[in-house]
Amino acid sequence: MADADALGDDHTAFMQFEGMPVLSRAAFQLHSFGIVNSIRDGQPGFVSDDYLNAIAAETTTTVLELEAAGLWERRDGGHLVVADEMVREAINAQERRDRLKAECARRGKHLPAGDDGETDWVICGHCGIPLKRPDGGPVALPDGGPLGPDTRPEYS
Repeated sequence: MADADALGDDHTAFMQFEGMPVLSRAAFQLHSFGIVNSIRDGQPGFVSDDYLNAIAAETTTTVLELEAAGLWERRDGGHLVVADEMVREAINAQERRDRLKAECARRGKHLPAGDDGETDWVICGHCGIPLKRPDGGPVALPDGGPLGPDTRPEYS
């Protein structure tokens, strides 16, 4: 990846990944998050206008950049992601995570990863779900279940 890190957090920095056109950071982020959200919505590769309208930041220019780059095409109610390989990889990754989480649930417990001592986070060594957060926030249920309720007093 070529990156304009010398520009710091400037939103005008550009990136290029092998096989993709040069994109602004904002366009790359919207492209990536849009794909992940489309999978969660059950419409892999379709980024709805509802999703784009729910984003607090202005997305019009960023969407135009993705269209001009040939990565998105306008469709009724949203945009179709033309980058099929990226959608396919995201689907495969989501299916793998779901399968591993289900295995932990069937086993009835998570398997903590080896403690490397560098972080206060503890994650399941099998499915990658957080088991302990440094801020005490919600984590996976100990019986192998998904994210539990937030028990911190300020969120009760």
